[in-house]
Amino acid sequence: MRSEYTAYKWMLTAAVAVALTLSPNSGMGSPAMQSPEALPPLIPAPSSWKASGEVFFLENLRRIVVQDEGIYTADKAGLASSRLKTALGRKLPVQVAGAGGVSPGSLFFRTMTGAAPEQYELRITSSGIELSAAHPAGFFHGVTTLIQMAVNGNQPGRRASLPTGVINDQPRFGWRGMLLDCGRHFMPVESIKELLDKLALHKFNVLHWHLTEDQGWRLEIPGYPRLTEIGAWRTEPDGSVYGGFYTAADVREILDYAAERFITVVPEIEMPGHSQAALAAYPELSCTGGPFEVQSQWGVHEDVFCAGREETFTFLEDVLTYVMELFGGRYIHIGGDEVPKVRWKECDHCQARIRDEGLAGENDLQSWFIGRIGTFLAEHGHRLIGWDEILAGGLPGDPATYTVQAWRGLDHAAEAARAGHDVIASPTSHAYFDYDPGVLDLQQVFDFRPVPEGLDREAASHILGGQMNLWTEYIPPERVDTMLFPRLTAMAEALWTGADDRDFGDFLDRLDDHGPVLEWLGVRPGAAARPVVLSGWFDADLGNHHLKISVDPRVDAAFADREIATRYLVLESPFPASFQPGIMPEDQDLPAVSVADDTLPDLLEIPSGARADSSWLTLAQMFLGDRRYGAPALLEISGHAAVGADIEFVHRPSDKYPGGGPDGLVNGLHGSRYFQDKLWAGFEGNDLDATIDLGRTRELESVSVRFLQDANSWILLPREVRFSFSTDGNTWRDADPVTHSVPDRVQDKLIREFALQMPESEVRFVRVHAVSPGVCPGWHPGGGQPCWIFADEIVCR
Repeated sequence: MRSEYTAYKWMLTAAVAVALTLSPNSGMGSPAMQSPEALPPLIPAPSSWKASGEVFFLENLRRIVVQDEGIYTADKAGLASSRLKTALGRKLPVQVAGAGGVSPGSLFFRTMTGAAPEQYELRITSSGIELSAAHPAGFFHGVTTLIQMAVNGNQPGRRASLPTGVINDQPRFGWRGMLLDCGRHFMPVESIKELLDKLALHKFNVLHWHLTEDQGWRLEIPGYPRLTEIGAWRTEPDGSVYGGFYTAADVREILDYAAERFITVVPEIEMPGHSQAALAAYPELSCTGGPFEVQSQWGVHEDVFCAGREETFTFLEDVLTYVMELFGGRYIHIGGDEVPKVRWKECDHCQARIRDEGLAGENDLQSWFIGRIGTFLAEHGHRLIGWDEILAGGLPGDPATYTVQAWRGLDHAAEAARAGHDVIASPTSHAYFDYDPGVLDLQQVFDFRPVPEGLDREAASHILGGQMNLWTEYIPPERVDTMLFPRLTAMAEALWTGADDRDFGDFLDRLDDHGPVLEWLGVRPGAAARPVVLSGWFDADLGNHHLKISVDPRVDAAFADREIATRYLVLESPFPASFQPGIMPEDQDLPAVSVADDTLPDLLEIPSGARADSSWLTLAQMFLGDRRYGAPALLEISGHAAVGADIEFVHRPSDKYPGGGPDGLVNGLHGSRYFQDKLWAGFEGNDLDATIDLGRTRELESVSVRFLQDANSWILLPREVRFSFSTDGNTWRDADPVTHSVPDRVQDKLIREFALQMPESEVRFVRVHAVSPGVCPGWHPGGGQPCWIFADEIVCR
């Protein structure tokens, strides 16, 4: 089974409160009036704030004034006025300062000397505002700070004002980035522009634009029309065609929009791996000659660019030449990660290249490949960025030629920095925002420190900064915000403020008051953590289900001075029509747990044994005071005739995924879409073949069992499920097999119920035989290797 990061690493993060308290149904009102002495609720926090104890009323702000011959011209101030307009509700006229000085009620842009490019000073008095910087980027960030303050200070029910004082501010790191994967899911131009606004308002300055993948080539290249005619489109498992690409006009529109916001766009053209979309268009660039299809399956694929063919480098240099001309920036990202060497080992051209270049093997061939591309870019005045796999085998020439993006851990960042390479830190442990917040929560992001421990001053100077990555295998455009927020705010704090003595509680207080800013941006945040876990078991002696709550132990330490409670409600079937088994509760239209609901005891009992025809949904929600804190936990329970029955297996579940132990398939507890939730029984390469003894003869109307499909984790649905019945355990009658029509190529995680409706009949023994596919299909990255089937409960009613 592929990468098994611990999915339910239930890290407590108070900021989950934000994810839910910002929802329309949360009851959150306007933020409390800030004390004039308090740090304004800015994210990221400024380097320093010195309050002067008064207020400036926004109604008195009448104009923007720029210095004559200053670096911040009237044209640039016009853009600032447009940005401020939506925060203030009116547009401020722009004037050039005259000999008589600046009138009260002005926002005055003053040019300062000797400051860093992104540094600024914002001075607010009771009569006006002065913003000073040495470069346009500094002025831009100062206006950004003012916008956040104005939005927070301009709430209904009170007179709009700003606290007076002085902010001195500059970033801790020069690289504050985000990767947006447009290869797996195509993102419309307008969506990218909206994202740039959100990044700019949180002081990010790099958009890493992932443009090519196995699943799609997204950039039009002159002279290579098949890249977008063929490579930009894939056939989905249901037969539909999905894709899209960006024209030069699209790219220039995004580049111009980003430049106005002082965001650098870094394109990524993947090589030598993750290249099947390009190979589908031009199979002659591969080792085998194809044919290929644009992949609809995620994962790592064996066909890559051929390193032995000169045609490959002609193509790549043509593409990169155009990319350099179009984008114009210093950096070009070339990927370089996850490159299987199978085809190179079997390729006469690649083996000849290894001999001719005096290389030791395929790993050295990858280093040679990266070195050749790095030299080409350097000769044209650009610098190569690659994922940390480019370090394998060493890199030729000047270390300054290559910038390393470390994703597999900060140890790789340290290795690259000590070797003299510039480094962008974006480890999975802190920066992979496609991970569920139960895996990577807000507090973990907040604690991100891009500079690895133990580096000397020289090596540490090579750490440019950090970057969050949003891979979009399961994230279409409409889900981008819920995956980014509120965790993006913690990454902003880590990269801009970057304080060694950062305080999570202080951050959460500011984040709680940051809601109006996110609302102003049109953001509806997703969950930031899953701090509550519900587990349970069936007590056959009492005929009850016992439910137990587990909470991350950091809760007491983080909020020792606040009232903490976990409240719950239990819904008995029939459930709301919108209920979907296995879907996270925050993604469903379910009743919300209220602060008025009962506090969850240490052990909750549900008398399920007496109601064998019912099911229950238990929802548990943590509260911090009277506000919801984190995503709710959900556990589905079924009462049925087989709960607590004896069960025997031909092949027992895997020790890695026992699904609640020996009786896990008859304990009444159902799993979610996440196979790591300890409720799924996994069978690797084997069938599920189990016999249940109901203890006495009963009349049954139906038998069913749910299975999970998560093809990217090598979990597939069974081919069919066979049900057999007996009254004595010797003579059996077989029902027709229950099949399905779900393609194994479906990318989304899904739960499929295999149900048999039967005429009422006398039954004591039930046999369930789910026939496994056995191995992953040939198209799968694990083709020919054992696959898994996962079942959660056999329900007899």
